[in-house]
Parts: sequence; C-alpha cells; structure tokens
Amino acid sequence: MHVTDETVEYGEDEGHADLASPPETPPVRQGNREERREATLRALAAGQDAWCAYCGRSLPPLPSRGGRPTPYCAADPDRYGRWGAKVISCAMLDEQREIWLTVYGPDQPMTRIDTQVLDERLGALLGTLDPVRAEIAALQQQASTETAAALTAKAEAEQARQQAQEGAAAAAAERDRALAEAEGAREQAEADRAARDGARQAAEQAEREREQALHDRRAAREERDRAEADRQRALDQAATAQDRIAELQTTLAGERATTLERIDQLRREEEQERGRLRVSLDEEYQQRLRTRTAELDEQLRTAQVAADQRINELTSRLTEATQNYANALSPLHERIAALDRELAERSTAEAALTGRLEELHAAVTEALAEPDEDDDETLRRRVAAALETPRQQPSG
Repeated sequence: MHVTDETVEYGEDEGHADLASPPETPPVRQGNREERREATLRALAAGQDAWCAYCGRSLPPLPSRGGRPTPYCAADPDRYGRWGAKVISCAMLDEQREIWLTVYGPDQPMTRIDTQVLDERLGALLGTLDPVRAEIAALQQQASTETAAALTAKAEAEQARQQAQEGAAAAAAERDRALAEAEGAREQAEADRAARDGARQAAEQAEREREQALHDRRAAREERDRAEADRQRALDQAATAQDRIAELQTTLAGERATTLERIDQLRREEEQERGRLRVSLDEEYQQRLRTRTAELDEQLRTAQVAADQRINELTSRLTEATQNYANALSPLHERIAALDRELAERSTAEAALTGRLEELHAAVTEALAEPDEDDDETLRRRVAAALETPRQQPSG
C-alpha cells in the first residue's frame, strides 16, 4: 500500500547543544510540499488567512509596504533552536523532510500516515471483505449444526462408556475375589513348604552334627595315639640322654685329671723357665747397668770439665767487666763530687743573698718609717746608703 501524505519526524536536532527546547511533534499535512507552498502563497496574495506550509500555524498578513511572501513561519531560535550557526526554521525542516522522502521513500518508521486516506482505503478493503463475512457466517451455521450432532453422539458414547465401566467394575470384583482365594492357597502352600524345609534342614543339621562327632572322636583317638608315641619317644630320648651324660661325665673326669697333671707340669716348667730367665735378666741388667754407669761417669766428667772451663771463662769476663765498670764510674764519681761542691757553693751564695735581701728590706722599711722631714733626695741617699752598707761589710 502506497501513501502519499506522510509526516516526517526530524530527529537530527535532538540532543544538539544549540537546541533551546525539546523538538515539537510535527503535524499531519495534506498533499506534497509544492502543493502546500502554492496554497499558502495564494492565500497570502489574496489577503486571506494563510497557514505555514510545514507546521500549519497561522501566518501574519503581508505588510502594507509589500515584500516577498514566504509560505513558512519566520525563523525563531527559541522555537526549534540552532544547528551550528543556522537557526532551525520551518522552511529548513520542510526541505529536510522532502529530502528524506526522496532518498528513503514515504513508507518509513519515522513517518506518520494520514488517517483520512487510511480510513478511505480501509473502507474499500472492508467492502471487498463482505462476501467473505457472508461465507464465514454460513460456515459458522454449519459448524453449529455439526456441533449439536457431535454433542448427541458424545452423550450416547458417554452412556455406553458408563455401562462398560460398571461391567468392568463387576469383573474386577470377581477377579479380586479369585485373587484372594489364590493368595490364601499360595500362603498355605508356602507354609507347608516352609515346614517341610524346616524338617529337612533339621535332619541335615543332625546328620552334620553326627558326622562332626564321629570326626571329633577319630581326631581325639589320633591325638591320643600321637601323644602316646610322643611320650614313648621322649622316654627313649631321656634314657639316651642319661647314658650320654654318664659317658660325658666319665670322659670329663678323665680329662680333668689329665688337665690337672698337665697344669702341674706346666707350672713346674714355668717356675724353672722363670728362674732361668730371672738369672739371665739379672746378668744382662748388671752388665747393661755397669756399661751405662761407665757412660754416665764419662759424660759427667766431660760435663764437669766443660763446666769448669765455662766457669773460669765467665769469671774472667766478670772480672774484666767489673774493672771496666769501675773505670767507667770513676769520672762519673768525680763529676758527682764536683757537682756536690758546686751545689754547696750555690747554697752558700743563696743563703748570703737571702740575708742580704732581708737586711735590705729592713733598711728600706726603717727609712720609710722615719718622719717625713726631708725631701726625696734625702730619702734616696738613705736608700743608697742602705744598699752600700752590705757591700762594705764583707770587706771590713
């Protein structure tokens, strides 16, 4: 089905940064773009009410001074917003719609169908469907008749099924009674069979016990025979062992006597050998002792001579060293004596100087203690006289 009047929803401006408000819903328009433009321009030229060729809004009349008429609303950035540097207008949207329809065709999910044209075409389609409706009504009547007949047949079949179920129930009851009787007979047979099996098992158990008793008696008899044989064998072994022990004791007594005699002989031989060895060792020891004593005496004499020579040599060296030490100490003693004399002289001079200092100090103190009747010259003469007096005392 081809529809010529559609409305395109332009969604390319959704989410754009320059849009001031959400896009409006495009209205449904009649005819194509050229027809709408011509109708609007004719209305404007005739001074009649004109509507926008895109959105259908009322357009203002042409001004009295004239001007170029436009079939669209004036560009308003607050209405659709902007697309980059351009203001989105009805003229731009109508042109974009026409481009969309030219490229992709009119039957697009984004287009809206004109409901009036759709109603007309749907009316035509419904007119062609009237014979189909009549045929469907006839078919429905026939289906109703056949349904009633089917329901009647179903009721009869249901009654027959009920009768069959009753007969089946009676047969099932008879079967259950027969099964119960058969079950009782089977249980009785099983009880008889169980009693017979028990009797047979008891007989078999008694037979097994009798055979086991016979086997145990034979085993006991064999065990007794083996014990008798073992006892006799043990007695024989004990007698043999007693004979062997007596023989061994006799042999041991003879060997003990022989051994004692041999031990006595070996002891005597040992004493003799030890005496000979002691004599030989004493002689060898005395010989070696004399030899060693001679060697030690010779070594002692040699060591004594060497020691005497060493002592004489050391004595000579000590005497020489003592003489050299005395010779070396003589100048030192002389120097020490000279130093002692010099020290005594200096001590005497120090004592004289100390006395002189005390006398000078007393004279100066005495001169300063006298009444200040003279001038400084007189004081100087007195001090000079006090200083000269000690110099004249040694000479006097």
